[in-house]
Amino acid sequence: MQRLKESRRKKEWPDYYIAPTRDFTQFTADFEQQYWSRDTAFDWSQSVEANLRLHLTNLPDAEFVRVAALALPLVGQALTEHIYEVERSGLPLDEDALRAIAGCLPADRTAISQALLRLAPFERVGLPVAELKDQLVILDRQLFELREEQRIQVFRTDEGLKRLETKEEKGEQRRQVAALADQQGRVRQALKRARAETRRERQQLGEAVREELSAIAPQVLVDLFETRAFVQRFHGVGIGSAGTPLRGRLEELVLKRQLRALTDIANHALVVEQSAIAPLTMGIVHYRRRREIQEAMTTFAHDEAKHSAVFRRFMAEKMRAKERIPRAVISGGERYLWIARVMPSGAVFLAVIIEAIGGAFLEFFAQNENMPDPLFRGICRVIAERDEKRHQELCAATYNELYRTGGWWEALRNRVALRGLLQAAYGDKTEDHQLIQACRAFGLESDTLYRYVASNLSQQLEAVGMSVSWDSLMKFLPKPVPRR
Repeated sequence: MQRLKESRRKKEWPDYYIAPTRDFTQFTADFEQQYWSRDTAFDWSQSVEANLRLHLTNLPDAEFVRVAALALPLVGQALTEHIYEVERSGLPLDEDALRAIAGCLPADRTAISQALLRLAPFERVGLPVAELKDQLVILDRQLFELREEQRIQVFRTDEGLKRLETKEEKGEQRRQVAALADQQGRVRQALKRARAETRRERQQLGEAVREELSAIAPQVLVDLFETRAFVQRFHGVGIGSAGTPLRGRLEELVLKRQLRALTDIANHALVVEQSAIAPLTMGIVHYRRRREIQEAMTTFAHDEAKHSAVFRRFMAEKMRAKERIPRAVISGGERYLWIARVMPSGAVFLAVIIEAIGGAFLEFFAQNENMPDPLFRGICRVIAERDEKRHQELCAATYNELYRTGGWWEALRNRVALRGLLQAAYGDKTEDHQLIQACRAFGLESDTLYRYVASNLSQQLEAVGMSVSWDSLMKFLPKPVPRR
């Protein structure tokens, strides 16, 4: 006994440390060095638009007709929506909305470009508000995590988390909470003032900009109507071979729709990776008595942060797009954290599902036939092969180590959790969902991604003792994607 205590003291393990029955050290391998090694470095100098354009130009006529037949109806639908909005309310005083209109029009339709130029001063006024909002989001998350550590009595040091013991540590933690809360309050007040100032400046600029946009709107409407008529005439026959004017015009419209599609796909990847960090941080705190699991989850969180940074850079540099976080993701994350507090076993099982789906998503777009852009495809391949498989194995190993019993209650709980998660998080991905439409823009049938994800999820569930066929998983969804 004395020898065991000395061994623990040497390794700086607390007396309440619980040794696992499985080897979790395999999940602490950090691939950061390989991420930026010569064989896996991403070529950020290439142009995504040029890559997609070259791919479309090189497609045989029959294959281009097939892709266009799936992508152009999306363009026509968007054109109809834009026509309705412009006729009802005029051109919007929003850069993203104007860019969405520009994304449906050929490059030789210059009226929408003029509208974007007129709007530029109006948009610059709102930059301080956007920066303060981003800062406030970061502070909110930091304060939430610090208060969670305070609640369960752990203290963060340079080496990681430890049990809160001394009065000095408790005092330091209270000071950190107070400082963050004070900073949060100051940023919130600054945001309130900035919004008021921005509102006044926007009102002053708004009338002049609105008049200029009103003068441009009739020509934009003409461009929208003519482009829609052109798209509606396309029936997949007689488009000519590569290089002809008709195919060139169609290629341009398909290209623009694919650029928007890739933006939606990259944003989804970014949001998924970023949303995993908070639950992992909570898991690191929760499993403080299980050092190997805690260290593996710490590596996991670092990986997710790196993935988020890569996708954020792709969005900003290559797509020139802003990150969009759906409200459903925010509310879903809050519910997940609540579940993790009251039922850790359910939270870990949900993590198995989420990681399986996220890994399958990246594997899907790492394949040549599904993603024509080599840069995004390479990012997905590196992350999927080097990290995601390890993350899935970690979630399964953690569940099997701590919570797997093989009893009827476990089976019932997991089946209910599986159905609930698929319905809550993925049941909205019908034909109208951005992600499904993005697949169609690249010539993929609506249920292709679903089938791939369901197949991978079925295999991963077997690792935690749950046997569910992929077609049964498809039935769990309340509104299945129509099969063609």
